[in-house]
Amino acid sequence: MWWTEKARHGTARLRARLRHDWLRVEIHLRRTKLSSAPETVNIELTGKCNVKPACTFCVGKNLPDYREPGHLDLERYWPYMLRARRVNDCSYGEPMLYPDFEQVVARLSAAGVMFGFTTNGLLLTERRARFLAEHGDLLDFCVSVNAATAETYTAHHGQDFGRLVANLKRFVEIHSRVRPGKKLPMLLSFIVMRSNQHEVDGFLELAAEIGVSRVMLRHLFDIGYDGFRAENFGYRFVYGDERLPLSEYQAIEQRVRRAQPPLHVQFAWSSKDSFLAEQAEAGMEDVPCLFPWKFLCVRPEHDMYAPCVYMKKPIAAPSRTSIEEVWNGEVMRGLRRSLRAGKVPDYCTANGHCCPLVLEERAKAGKPAAIAGP
Repeated sequence: MWWTEKARHGTARLRARLRHDWLRVEIHLRRTKLSSAPETVNIELTGKCNVKPACTFCVGKNLPDYREPGHLDLERYWPYMLRARRVNDCSYGEPMLYPDFEQVVARLSAAGVMFGFTTNGLLLTERRARFLAEHGDLLDFCVSVNAATAETYTAHHGQDFGRLVANLKRFVEIHSRVRPGKKLPMLLSFIVMRSNQHEVDGFLELAAEIGVSRVMLRHLFDIGYDGFRAENFGYRFVYGDERLPLSEYQAIEQRVRRAQPPLHVQFAWSSKDSFLAEQAEAGMEDVPCLFPWKFLCVRPEHDMYAPCVYMKKPIAAPSRTSIEEVWNGEVMRGLRRSLRAGKVPDYCTANGHCCPLVLEERAKAGKPAAIAGP
């Protein structure tokens, strides 16, 4: 009966809250071995994408030997996902292509688990927009836009910019009818590159016109592929030429902050205003990063676990190691030991080339931001 189902979900949410409260205790005790499970689980639902050829900056999909992965069987991972506070899709593909996408959203929502994902927005149909709006209390999704004009959007994505903008405006309108007065679960992102940096202001104006209140300015990661080239849509893209030095990203940040746009703007390259800041806890300000206490990335299709969103080197393989084993394994406990001592771990400086903390540490030491090798 409906009241039995409601009671079951209520009990599950209470248990989840108690688990998350206990994790807070373990974090503040600065334990390196945790009895708590990851509070945030990143998992890739699919490797399939609806943009072909791939976007210019999507290095992996543009490599000659790339083979598109399929869809993930989630059965093994549901127990961890349902125990989490938040689950993020971290697919290299388009998450809305996952066959059971709506079932994933509905099941996590029923369990009180926030679900986040990044999409290109091209599949945000009227029916899908209504479904997402109806589950908006426990959704947080990002649409990758990366342009303010059709010309720039086509150069990097090869798709119809007008269609994307129309999809976004329609979602905002549907959401306002389905959840009047409630927070919009959608934000827009813009990867700042040499070829589109002149459109940052235009992007902010477009976002305000569409009706969103949150945007993220992102940077091209240092992934050791500076020589990578792509020319999928008539524009010659060279990764190393497009990636700006940290100082130029910081200059853009300062200029945007001074302008005070009518939006909440997040700067992904800043350790004080990035995914790192989202993990922060009051009373733990001397610990540079709390990712290893809260977060685990699981990429079964690529057979890798990662301890944060910035780490590209696998710390173990899901095919050979359970989540419990890796969660309190040598690497994760080592990261926690270094961080509780107030240090950026050597493991991170060697392998976390994308991390704002690592970028800032290298800038202080006068070292170049780029590091050779993938």
